[in-house]
Amino acid sequence: MELSFAFFADSAVVPPDGKLYVLGGGFSALHLPQLPGRAAFAVVAGFRFGPEDIGQTQQIELRLVDVEGKLVVPAGNLQFQAQGAKLEPGQEVSISTVTYLQPMFGEPGVYTAEFWYEQVRLAGITLHVVERQPPQPIPATRPN
Repeated sequence: MELSFAFFADSAVVPPDGKLYVLGGGFSALHLPQLPGRAAFAVVAGFRFGPEDIGQTQQIELRLVDVEGKLVVPAGNLQFQAQGAKLEPGQEVSISTVTYLQPMFGEPGVYTAEFWYEQVRLAGITLHVVERQPPQPIPATRPN
């Protein structure tokens, strides 16, 4: 089993056909009107399973952590069991996942969505949270 991709998106879905449909995918920063503030987004990931993984249950943990490694929301558990006909060497099964999060961010900074498998960190994707500054007033000019 291996993680083949991961990114943030506004919305995503994997219908029964197994294809991944994404809206607003690939961002790395959230500009919130004020902090603390809540945001809603999806963490999208794809996993590949080889012949040795068929029939086994795989558990992946998704953690959203702050810069100090503290959980922002409770960890999510993703469970996979690749089923079907026996794969030949070199063949694989790909499974995409979508996990929706609605964390409360207390302060600006760098946050990371981490994927863990059997106490090993597979990958992390970084999210920068910024408080949007109010627009500066434009000085009025008077025509002469």
